[in-house]
Amino acid sequence: MRGALGGRHLGACVVVAGLAASPAAAAPNTVAGALATWTKKHPDTGALVVRLGPTGSHTLASHRPDLPHMPASTMKVVTSAGALLAMGPNFRFQTTLLEGPGTVRKGSTLTGPVYLKGSGDPVLATRTYARTYLGRYHTDLGALARALRARGVTRHTGPTVVDPTVLDGRRTGLQWRSYYWQYSPPLSGAAVNQNYAGDNRARYARNPDRGAASHLARVFRANGIRNTGPVRVARTPTRARVLATVQSPPLSMILRAMNPDSDNFIAETLRKDVGAYAGGQGTTAEGNRVTTILLRDRGIMGPSDVLVDGSGLSRANKVSATTLVSIFEAAYREPAWGDGLVLSLPTGGTGTLVRRFREPGIRARVRAKTGYINGVSSLAGVATSPSGERYAFAFVMNDADIGGAKATQDRIVKLLASGRADFLPGVPRPAPAPRMSTTTSPGSLTPPAGATTTRTNATEHGRARVP
Repeated sequence: MRGALGGRHLGACVVVAGLAASPAAAAPNTVAGALATWTKKHPDTGALVVRLGPTGSHTLASHRPDLPHMPASTMKVVTSAGALLAMGPNFRFQTTLLEGPGTVRKGSTLTGPVYLKGSGDPVLATRTYARTYLGRYHTDLGALARALRARGVTRHTGPTVVDPTVLDGRRTGLQWRSYYWQYSPPLSGAAVNQNYAGDNRARYARNPDRGAASHLARVFRANGIRNTGPVRVARTPTRARVLATVQSPPLSMILRAMNPDSDNFIAETLRKDVGAYAGGQGTTAEGNRVTTILLRDRGIMGPSDVLVDGSGLSRANKVSATTLVSIFEAAYREPAWGDGLVLSLPTGGTGTLVRRFREPGIRARVRAKTGYINGVSSLAGVATSPSGERYAFAFVMNDADIGGAKATQDRIVKLLASGRADFLPGVPRPAPAPRMSTTTSPGSLTPPAGATTTRTNATEHGRARVP
């Protein structure tokens, strides 16, 4: 394990630290046994299970943990960590409505160009759309119209200009198969309603930028502002004047709109945002570069890991189980950003785990991100036992037996969450669990009092900037 474990896991077999030397070696390690039963017939698997602790992590079981595999949607764990480290958990996108340098106001009429300047906000939406698909984790487009109406404007005559240039014009993730368009709306820097044409998900906007202008015109009308004039797409002039602004929820809350239901559009937009706000340009490639640097600087990513997109749809992505577990180890050590990641993951019986870990004694003790594409089943997350022991796990199974892969994942995670893995032969016995904070859920990774943590300027004091 990199970082807390001071090295890389080696070997292709299931390993348990110190098993042969343990006086209890005759007793079975049920976690290792469950993993070995799977990997014996399905070797194209990367897996790692560790117990987290204030002085380091202890391995319960592993299989080829350092070998990168296709992660599918567990890539969103990487995307979440990269965004939190690059921009900070409290970062908010700001979408701006501006008037052009030559726009004039006469009475209640605004004449001339009005600009909608996008910020790469993936959750800018109308209230109707948000109520169905995003819940409270959205940015209210209507706030711009209400602010303009409050200034006495009841009519706009002139062009409505959409500025999406914070991000590039590529509409899909990198190295996507042609049919992947059906798994994510087209991307843009000024998206409204995630670039769906209306207030539902019946169809995509044919032209996302013009679609944003159409949504703006609708909220204008709904707030008593008549809008007439053509729609254009262009960069906002430097001398444009601000009419209104609207801010998104904090980034840590936006992740709660992304991870439970595995929203590909948000993931791909955030990867570009990392490039725009912490790198040199708003492209997927630049977001990949910045994310890689930030994670490798913390000893999290291995040299063979390859980031291609933000959602995990591309089959060219390669991420190891060690990398995914190392993210959760870092989140444990650095709760300033780490809790934003962990608390965004669904618990048992919710989101993409709706049919998994539903037992009353288990469901609140598991938070995990699922992943699935053809021939890939993955699961990465954390579990907390009834005694307060915390575990991190990652299973990246590149195998056609999806049902068998899920069954193995579920069996192991239930062992962790039920407490049956708290005392295993060859694994150091856990220290007495501290009293749980009344403000900390079982799924939080906030370390107990006295634990060593490392907090970074990038997440506490502003955005990171990667040259």
